[in-house]
Amino acid sequence: MAVANDLGMVPAPAQTTPTGPTLRALFAERDRLTRDTGHYCGVTELTLRDADPIKYERFYNKLHAAVLAARESARFVAASPGSREMGECLWGITTPEGDTLAVSLGFLSHTAIFPVAVRYMANNDYDVNDGIEDGDVYAVSDGKTGGVPHPGDFYSFVPICVEGEIAGWAVGINHLMENGAPVAGSWATFSVDTFMDGLVCPPMRTGRKLKQESWWKAIWERRTRASTMNILDDKMRLAGCAMIHHATHRLIDEFGLQYYKRAIREVIEESRRMIVDNMRALMVPGLYNGCAFRLVKYAGLQNVWSHANKNTLIHIRASVEPNENGLLLDTEGSSRWGYHSYNATPGGVDCAVFLGMINSFAHNTKVTAGIELAVQRHYAYGSIYNPDYEFTSNANLWAQTVSVNSIGFNAVSRAAFARGYLEEAFTVDGNWGAFQGAGTTADGSSYGFTNFEWLGGTGRGAWCYKDGEPLVWAAWSQIATIGDAEEFESCVPPLFYLGRKLLPGYFGYGKYRGGPGNSAVHWCVQPGKHIALTRPNGGLSCTASVGLGMSGAYPGPGSFMISARGTNLPELIAEGETPRDARELLEQIDAGRLTVKNLEIWKTDCPELALKDHDLFVDAAGSSGGWGDPLDRDPALVIKDLNDGMAPRYAFVSRMHGVVAAQDASGVWQLDTAATTAKRAELKRQRLAESIPAEAWWQAERTKVVNKDMVPEVHEMYAQSLSFAKFDGEFRRFWQVPADFAFARE
Repeated sequence: MAVANDLGMVPAPAQTTPTGPTLRALFAERDRLTRDTGHYCGVTELTLRDADPIKYERFYNKLHAAVLAARESARFVAASPGSREMGECLWGITTPEGDTLAVSLGFLSHTAIFPVAVRYMANNDYDVNDGIEDGDVYAVSDGKTGGVPHPGDFYSFVPICVEGEIAGWAVGINHLMENGAPVAGSWATFSVDTFMDGLVCPPMRTGRKLKQESWWKAIWERRTRASTMNILDDKMRLAGCAMIHHATHRLIDEFGLQYYKRAIREVIEESRRMIVDNMRALMVPGLYNGCAFRLVKYAGLQNVWSHANKNTLIHIRASVEPNENGLLLDTEGSSRWGYHSYNATPGGVDCAVFLGMINSFAHNTKVTAGIELAVQRHYAYGSIYNPDYEFTSNANLWAQTVSVNSIGFNAVSRAAFARGYLEEAFTVDGNWGAFQGAGTTADGSSYGFTNFEWLGGTGRGAWCYKDGEPLVWAAWSQIATIGDAEEFESCVPPLFYLGRKLLPGYFGYGKYRGGPGNSAVHWCVQPGKHIALTRPNGGLSCTASVGLGMSGAYPGPGSFMISARGTNLPELIAEGETPRDARELLEQIDAGRLTVKNLEIWKTDCPELALKDHDLFVDAAGSSGGWGDPLDRDPALVIKDLNDGMAPRYAFVSRMHGVVAAQDASGVWQLDTAATTAKRAELKRQRLAESIPAEAWWQAERTKVVNKDMVPEVHEMYAQSLSFAKFDGEFRRFWQVPADFAFARE
């Protein structure tokens, strides 16, 4: 018998309940062998690879080809624009324990999460109590039990069973357009706990024989606003998993089950060894520290839950330390969890951490669970990355966990620079943006949406030898793309693009500047009964996304948004002049051409913004940091930015870079070389005049610390971070405070 689906006729899976070792037993043996030998599953010799390397590579290439084909076929079978156009999706195949064997293109770091869901099923005896059969379909979107970074990312797991054993899992993932939280979209802001996170599924069986149960469609229809898109994406994930499932059965038929079971262990051990070698070759021994911050501004905006009506300054603290087994990443000293949407689970933060680790160390080997074995992680219990409260909200953890990746990735970049690998040394930021929301059309049809345009491609930070570039990279995907504007217009009926541009001056300054960020102006036309949106940004302009300016440069400025409600836009349209980015909008308002009854510039989380006819919503994101002292910038590059319009204000860049120039009769900027040399010398003298000895600076700052002379948000931040021994020791040693010194926690 065959099952008909969108890919044609796929052989129906056999209904055989596994009779081999239980999942719990498999995990216990895997953990014991790996711990006792220091090699994955006790594989100390790569016997299959060494005996017949051609057969071994042919085996793996067929596995890899299966997941690549699944992605390139399934996302064109049925998918939302986020998956089809942006590539916010991934397929993979794993071992019985969920350890990654091969993955498609897409957001690779999600591979670190696969074993979390499978381990939960093992610990709760899914295979013993319920039975796990070939071709079953499981859904997962929960961070606590499935390791999922946020509920907007949805996973499908399909077990591959052969001869009474679970041989592996086919996995499909994508980022939903809307996941049914009180705040519409795929990253719910203003959530207080997981009960406000939307459709949160622990690992649960939703189908059999590669076909979803009828009730599962009803869940999408009743619990999410973008049900049509979500059902399409669900079909897409399962179609890809069906392809992988079928290909793996054929592979086992060809190579034999015993060869398969040994080969999958060797593949992971082989990649682990290569990754550890890469780490030793690239990293310079030492301790790489980094920090980042995010202000959660809920005070006055969170009026439903009194215990969440407060501002929180999240402290993101991480260190990277090379060792004989690879790297240790330690986040002890980061803030404690809170009643907000930015908490993470260990699996969720792994998803961010491995963005940089995979890109840096798995470039010349197979992308498998080997990378996870080479990076030891410490997420202190009770912290924002490992809460001791099981119901924390994880709805928007991506907005701050990407900073952990940036800290780790920048550590690798600094090591590469120290080694002299200049092509690998650049400033890493994860300053993404998106907007989301829901509406009701004039005929009463409801819809939900997320616009991913700025998520898929951001500015790449400056290299140590050249400027960064706009829109060309995303830390979370190998295929950067800002997406198709028309696709997203179709998902949000009342919003149309008036402009979509790079934003002049929107980057971190330095000897080499970061890639400029971008801005778009969205015009509300005939909104029907209702439309409202929010914005779950990756880095807000009240704090730097990462506390880092490489070699003396400035970090990239954070994202922001502008709401302009009650405008005279029809008059501007009649005159043929409308704003195309944030700068133009503000300039037209200042000049009096664009009138606005309610203008708000949002530098922190914005509440739900309801729009009416001819209202405007403007977003900006994707900036990146610079490298080197701005006074060392080649004057010719400054002149080029002035003439290209990328440096919009001469007075500012003249002060920033110490460049003197004037416009000729044609309006072209021309450099005054002698005056530039003199001005730079003067600016450096001013720096020295304004400088104070490090000891004097330390004494002045220490006085503030001892007197606790700081705003309440910073006071609470220190109280939380000092509750962890590692950071408490570092803090006390540096500031030399009395033994009884402490910050009182709320």
